[in-house]
Amino acid sequence: MLAEQIISLNLTTRKMCKNCDNGAIITQKMRLLYLVRNDVLSPRELVGELSIAKPNLTILARNMIAEGLIEKMRVERDMRSVHYRITEKGTEELNRMIARLDESIVKQLQLSEKEVQKGEKKLEAALNFLNGVE
Repeated sequence: MLAEQIISLNLTTRKMCKNCDNGAIITQKMRLLYLVRNDVLSPRELVGELSIAKPNLTILARNMIAEGLIEKMRVERDMRSVHYRITEKGTEELNRMIARLDESIVKQLQLSEKEVQKGEKKLEAALNFLNGVE
């Protein structure tokens, strides 16, 4: 059942990648960087996307700001409103995390380059379907 596999995949990726080498895991930090890589997002949007409590987001964001991975910004239309965006250092860190996870997945599944490309196309089609993209 494809639908069951998608549900399982969603639940599984919310956990650590237990079989990945080099401690490559999908962390909340990685998820947050991934979400703000192309968008400036509000805490409300991030709480919803990450499925975490606002106090946990506050702690995570504070640590990531201290590391120089993201920055806070005020939105022009409402200077009281805080949003987060990725920094250049954050983009570099996200790219390293993704590459490490990708290498680990390919190694664990023993995939050829052709199989990786085919899998990427199939996953892209599935994601487009799930996101309602025609």
